[in-house]
Amino acid sequence: MKPKKSIKLYIYERDGRRCRFCAKRLEFHQASLDHYLPRSKGGTNDIFNLILSCKKCNKLKKSSIPPDFEQVMIELFKTGVRDGVLRSSLPQFSADEIKSIVESVDRVEAINRYVVFQSKTHRLYVKDNRIIKIVHIGTQTNAFL
Repeated sequence: MKPKKSIKLYIYERDGRRCRFCAKRLEFHQASLDHYLPRSKGGTNDIFNLILSCKKCNKLKKSSIPPDFEQVMIELFKTGVRDGVLRSSLPQFSADEIKSIVESVDRVEAINRYVVFQSKTHRLYVKDNRIIKIVHIGTQTNAFL
């Protein structure tokens, strides 16, 4: 995968210019992006699954699944929404409503055609760095892009 330079720059800044594994300070040209949940295990190219890594740590990790991958994906998903990098064009929800819903997310429900984040009250479907659907759990009210 060759991400856009703007995505790499965002992740470089978001991760404090340090390898997420060993905390080594990295120059932009030294940094590589790693799929926290490997693509071979169902990981996506969304920014909440990409982290900054030094080449050594990226090579050592290979295709292993970190035990905290769900918590890290949730944290990075929330950060992406706060930073305005993960967006939605759902007219049924204001930007503030979406941010509030996102802040209540506490689990990754599924990773398949979409990555599905869930709270006690909502399910958010995400694909290609966009929230494309929000479902209020327990009602028939769905919002589609």
